[in-house]
Amino acid sequence: MKTSSVLLFVLFVLNLSTAQGIEFFHGTWKEAMDKAAKEDKILFVDAFAQWCGPCKAMAKNVFTKQEVGDFFNKNFINLKLDMETPDGRTFGDKYPVSAYPTLFFVDGKGKVIKKVVGGQQADGLINQGNEALKNNDTSIDLSKEYEKGNRDFDFMIKYIKSLNIAGKPSMKIANDYLSSNPDITEDQKLLFTFEAATEADSKLFETVIANKSKLLKKVSLEDFEGKVKIACRSTVTKAIEYETKELLDDALGKAKDLLSNPDQFYYTSLMYYYESFNQKNEYLKAAESLVKKVGVKDEKTLKYVIDNMCKNFKDDPKVIDKATEYANELYSMNGSFENLKMYCKVLADNNEIDKAIKITESEIERTKKSENPDTKQLEGLLNYLKTSKG
Repeated sequence: MKTSSVLLFVLFVLNLSTAQGIEFFHGTWKEAMDKAAKEDKILFVDAFAQWCGPCKAMAKNVFTKQEVGDFFNKNFINLKLDMETPDGRTFGDKYPVSAYPTLFFVDGKGKVIKKVVGGQQADGLINQGNEALKNNDTSIDLSKEYEKGNRDFDFMIKYIKSLNIAGKPSMKIANDYLSSNPDITEDQKLLFTFEAATEADSKLFETVIANKSKLLKKVSLEDFEGKVKIACRSTVTKAIEYETKELLDDALGKAKDLLSNPDQFYYTSLMYYYESFNQKNEYLKAAESLVKKVGVKDEKTLKYVIDNMCKNFKDDPKVIDKATEYANELYSMNGSFENLKMYCKVLADNNEIDKAIKITESEIERTKKSENPDTKQLEGLLNYLKTSKG
């Protein structure tokens, strides 16, 4: 399995936030730190300056991306901090900045977990965030307390959550706790089970399903469906690892029953499964179904499908022909520079670089006659295409 494919799949199928990018906290950095501590999250700080070019580029082209927003809004408290303001200067007294942008990942106690200097692209920023989450593995200390015999309910919830965030096994610990008949209420037992259910093919998840109506009185529908996606996604990954189609069918069946709009998860999971075994025809059917059901007018879905096709089946004419068709639809729907760039890249992959050059030249001429005749980006794309042609 390709790491990039796994990351794309996870980010796309979870989609827990409806925001079109990172939602930044409005308040001082100390207030943001307090919020992070209260919610047991890491504080992400974009330490920038108004005059900084790379800072502006990240604000415009990276922080606004859906996949970046989905990841950072779920895992962090996010703060943009102008370092030349009074609040920025007090932050800089404690956390010195020598270049812009500087990105900080700080825990609730004020300890810097990770510091990154310089602008990042979307994938790189998400990778930095993942590293910060791994570096902030609180389960190590909590496991020592667990070994000493702490079985307090609040502690156990925190421990299970920390294991899940760190990607460590938690199911045995959760089952052992529940089978010990702890002195907790039925509501507490249900909430603990909800937190612990990380795989769709488990008794814990069956309990979650059986108690859906009760849980929806205690958690939001968004959180419930997010849990369903996490658990089903884990079982899809297990189906690939053990080459067991029955596990895939089990996960997808539960997703269909439990999600309000299951098509996106269903067909993306099929693409992921068939891609992993290089079953090109089945993969293509799943991709076409995803576009038909979800992505005909949805830019995000079209971009995901096009990108996935080109990354995984770049040398397959049938798949790349379909990717070219979708890229054309995307560009026709919204003639932005980003969509043009994607269309030209797919044309180049499909040995149609002359067509890509012609389309870009036409766009340059059209832009020159517009109210905003800035063709710098287009000229750069054209030079790249001509260079690639050799």
